[in-house]
Amino acid sequence: MKLCYSPTSPFVRKVVVTAMEAGLFDTIETYRGDVSDIFKGINPTNPLGKVPSLTLDSDDTLFDSVVICEYLNELSDKVDLFPAKGVERARVMTLHALADGMTDAAYQRRMDSAAMPEGEGSPTWNARLRVAMENGLDHLEKTVDTFKDDLNIGTIAVACALGYFDFRFSHENWREGRPQLAAWYETFSNRPSLQETVPPEA
Repeated sequence: MKLCYSPTSPFVRKVVVTAMEAGLFDTIETYRGDVSDIFKGINPTNPLGKVPSLTLDSDDTLFDSVVICEYLNELSDKVDLFPAKGVERARVMTLHALADGMTDAAYQRRMDSAAMPEGEGSPTWNARLRVAMENGLDHLEKTVDTFKDDLNIGTIAVACALGYFDFRFSHENWREGRPQLAAWYETFSNRPSLQETVPPEA
């Protein structure tokens, strides 16, 4: 299998963490997307131009990140990160949706401020995206007891979101006023899969 990736993408990180937890990372060849012109997209194997994508030995190509993660989970006999059905699955996938939405808001803010030509960014939209991030963080602080002992695709996505906030928005200090979430993250982020995938300093 071949994974098109970027070392700073939180969505790629979620896939790599999943692959490591599933005991499958050694079966995956990684290669970087082309970032020479981000307005054309950085991944030609994905029609949306995004990373990650996973090309299988059958030549099928999988994207988006959660599709890849679920596929890797099904291959694994080491972990089960996706509950099979019912309310348990719905809870985990809702947590994943929240984390991915927060990550997407942060990523859009980063692109708006760092990638758009000068003068083309929108301070109003940036502020709206920050509200989404903050609301998500507040919800996680209130509900952390419901997932703090779990390893699943939801908690992996939350950890990758918080790691991305540290990476790109450390000046906003998401930990302030959220001691329960901060304590959970300090413990959860000590997993080897997360320690080994901390994004490099830009």
